[in-house]
Amino acid sequence: MRRRLWLNGVRYRLKSRLPGRPDLVFPGARLVIFIDGDLWHGNSWRIRGLPSLEAQFPSRTSWWVAKIRRNMQRDQEVDEQLRAAGWIVLRYWESTVLEDPNRVARDIAERVRGRPLTDFKLLEASRGERRRRGSVRGKAASSGLVRGPGDAPPTVSARDSG
Repeated sequence: MRRRLWLNGVRYRLKSRLPGRPDLVFPGARLVIFIDGDLWHGNSWRIRGLPSLEAQFPSRTSWWVAKIRRNMQRDQEVDEQLRAAGWIVLRYWESTVLEDPNRVARDIAERVRGRPLTDFKLLEASRGERRRRGSVRGKAASSGLVRGPGDAPPTVSARDSG
């Protein structure tokens, strides 16, 4: 992801003191990006075609479900804090990024620049990306790039949706 953005002249910060420790920060655009792991943030069961979050944990079910639900709750709290401070928050599922990293990078670049890009340079998947993609079963659960209301915490602030 980062290589694709850098190749296309989109500069970002990796370290910040913002709540939730965003993966990428774009101070000029007041935009933060989180790439959430499917298992730890409650999407893995959808990808695996299971009926519920509980179904993916055959043992210690209540402990695992409580842990993941707490992560999801913390995601919502962090989003609210950042939005209250004037930041636009975008969250992407790990599986969506692995499925098509160029598409996600282009989406981020267009949001940072505030306009559609006609000259976005694409990169082939690296060996590591291909390996990680193989570890994520199936396709991403959501049809869009950014996690939506049915996919755990909402991702785009009201200010960004217009």
